[in-house]
Amino acid sequence: MKISIAAFTASLSFVVSEPEDLNPAPYGEVPPGLADGGQEAWAAFVEAAFPTWCIDENETRQTDKETCDDGTTNGRYDPLYLTKWHSGEDPSLGGYPTNLDTRYPFEFASGFFGQSGAGSPHHCPFDFDNANANPKTCPKVIVDNDIGPDGPGHIPPHISLAALTRAYHEGTFGDVEDWFDVEQHGCRVLPTVLLSMIRKYFPRDPVDGSASYPPPFTDLGGPSFANMTNYPYPLEFVNLVGDSCDAEKAKRPGAFVDCYETHSPNMGPGSENDFPDYLDAGHGSPHFCTQDGKDADVSNDWCPYIFFGPNRGKYRHPHIAFSALEVFLANQAGVEGCGTTWDDNDGKYFPATPDTSAAF
Repeated sequence: MKISIAAFTASLSFVVSEPEDLNPAPYGEVPPGLADGGQEAWAAFVEAAFPTWCIDENETRQTDKETCDDGTTNGRYDPLYLTKWHSGEDPSLGGYPTNLDTRYPFEFASGFFGQSGAGSPHHCPFDFDNANANPKTCPKVIVDNDIGPDGPGHIPPHISLAALTRAYHEGTFGDVEDWFDVEQHGCRVLPTVLLSMIRKYFPRDPVDGSASYPPPFTDLGGPSFANMTNYPYPLEFVNLVGDSCDAEKAKRPGAFVDCYETHSPNMGPGSENDFPDYLDAGHGSPHFCTQDGKDADVSNDWCPYIFFGPNRGKYRHPHIAFSALEVFLANQAGVEGCGTTWDDNDGKYFPATPDTSAAF
């Protein structure tokens, strides 16, 4: 999807409130309960917008009840999200909406023309040899300004999540209801407004126009508390441990990097000893690939999300958390027709026909 030059030009002049007009966190800290634990708060927040189905102690789906034992609604999304395989397809298969389904505005995904990587931000040529090469080596749309024919280019969803939480908590972008225009953009934050927020917290380099987007598992690229202290997105569960964690920390002096040791403690700090022997511990990304798979240079997307230990199945894409935040803000602001779940809004007709599952 491309957004007009005029729209992005307008976004650059979106009015930032003067100090006396600030309206920080008008609906309280988001997500609610954040002070009592980030992982639990975000998990409940996303669950509220994307209700999951009930399971018993054997992880078997329970269809004969309206309310789960934990008091949540018996929804249509899988509480144990383990693979990207079925994302964009019918939720009963275990997937969640893709970035395209949630209409994330800065994905700049490749079209579905039969090539490898279709539907992802990686743009592979038609003759790409995906039998012998990784589609993630194909380029994304990266530009050095925000007003060209490709707008700002690809901006990772976790950056939008970080910017939106920071803008909301700081109160520097006026009234929340003004961030929405139902006729133009439904129950989603206007891209012009969102881009202004992103550039406030993640500005372009004034010399070469480049933009730096730190990863979601660091406080540099994560959301904020109400006091404007930033923290890593807690549902990422990145596969960094031991030496790979130390190497990541060395690249970002002073930053908090939420590696396996801190995000998945199990009777003490997590360690490589927790990993099944066949996994390549510490290869990065939220995926957990086998050593054989990494040796064959398969795309990480083929590999499962965290599936062992105390956080089994708890990974949630940043674009899902971002959509949950849009749902919350639109509903709290009284935006006409915006309900409390994603299915009330953009999800009414999900999954799309044809579906938007990424092509590997």
